[in-house]
Amino acid sequence: KRILFNLSIIRQFLIVSCLQAAVILLAFSSCDLLDVDPPSDIVTPEQIYGDARTIEAAVNGLYTQNLLANQVFYYATPFYLTVIADDAYHTSTSYDDLRYNTYGQTNTYTAIFWEYPYKAILIANDLIERLPDATVLSEEKKQEYIGEAKYFRAYSYFLLTTLFGDVPWVTSTRILETTHYPRTAKTEIVEHIKQDLKDVETALKNSANTNIKVTTWAASALLARTYLYNNEWEKAENKADSVIVNSGYILEDLENVFLRSGKEAIFKTSSSGSWTTYIDRVYYAQLTVNNTYLRLTDDFLNAFEADDLRKTQWTTIVSGFWHPYKYRRTAATSAGAAEDFVSLRLAEQYLIRAEARAQQGGSKLADAIADLNLIRKRARGGVNADLPNSLTQAEILLEVEKERRREFFAEEAHRWWDLVRTGRADAVLGAIPEKHWQSYRALLPVPTKELDKNPNLAPQNPGYGTIE
Repeated sequence: KRILFNLSIIRQFLIVSCLQAAVILLAFSSCDLLDVDPPSDIVTPEQIYGDARTIEAAVNGLYTQNLLANQVFYYATPFYLTVIADDAYHTSTSYDDLRYNTYGQTNTYTAIFWEYPYKAILIANDLIERLPDATVLSEEKKQEYIGEAKYFRAYSYFLLTTLFGDVPWVTSTRILETTHYPRTAKTEIVEHIKQDLKDVETALKNSANTNIKVTTWAASALLARTYLYNNEWEKAENKADSVIVNSGYILEDLENVFLRSGKEAIFKTSSSGSWTTYIDRVYYAQLTVNNTYLRLTDDFLNAFEADDLRKTQWTTIVSGFWHPYKYRRTAATSAGAAEDFVSLRLAEQYLIRAEARAQQGGSKLADAIADLNLIRKRARGGVNADLPNSLTQAEILLEVEKERRREFFAEEAHRWWDLVRTGRADAVLGAIPEKHWQSYRALLPVPTKELDKNPNLAPQNPGYGTIE
């Protein structure tokens, strides 16, 4: 059977391993269109899925592609989206349209948040589709690998829906069909995300994966976040509570949170050479959260209370400007305490539980305050800084917002997501004149090149012109 051989697609994946590129190529093998013969050195689906070692390599390719090679999950998300909100700005004026919220549908930095998640989805879908027929694996191992693929598909759609709203839901690898799919309602896709993550919880329940790979607890943590973002307060509380009580992770001292030896990270990327040659460094952290490219705003710095050690331990001053400093080893050339790049950690589960409890009100308000006080105590090196139990529901929710800002700055896009999902973007960003904030910018525009390729994506998200 002939394969549609698209050189432009292959060029996009030159940065990944040969096996990973092969996984991308097999997505074309189901096309019925006859075009040209593939090169003789293309790895066929039968070769990959007929050998347990190549299947394992293909699954590991999920991590190299999604966490490192395409950069979206660990580089672009904090590097670009942090400045759309109010915590930081870039030293380069190249990113001023992000800083001042003047981005349009031709912006290359926002366009990658459409392009790269769909690349990850393509890889995940191929594994999900083909692994059930792999006769060289046990059923247990097949389910484990499918679970890992579903996690990355779920997270990719989490990114797409939080940033763009309605997007195409794609589970097939028949790209001649899927490239013409219309957009699916965000509410429907969220249900798919939740189901994928529930499947991952089950599939990886007995897995030996450590936290440098996807585990059942990583799925639970992301599911708790998904429930919270969609106002399912009781489910968010229960899921976060399960992670807190049963996972075995702990709130570390501030200086240990991002260390390889730390016990707070639920899911992280190893920097020890298995996926990158930068031994004992966190290369992508150098580009995102420990650098002189991101300068912290005065408004953010003033959000720290006087005794909050996160300001002194997680920031640094270079040439008179404050910068994120959560990772210390990015420039190290000698042995030292190695760090890994943290994606999910226990502190978020406490703050999810606090917010979910506060939203339910009543007797749960005191429990929400107790969760906040644990985070506040950790931020002060073990010294209590308890909030009063007299706080109202609205005051508690504002304290949650403040703690999330101080805790997760320059990690993923928490501040941006929080302002948008809680409806607070207008009040917060609208009060900053230089931001030029307009409500419709809470959703990013569908990239022009995607609309050109697939007219079924129309209409454009409200507020954005057809030509910019």
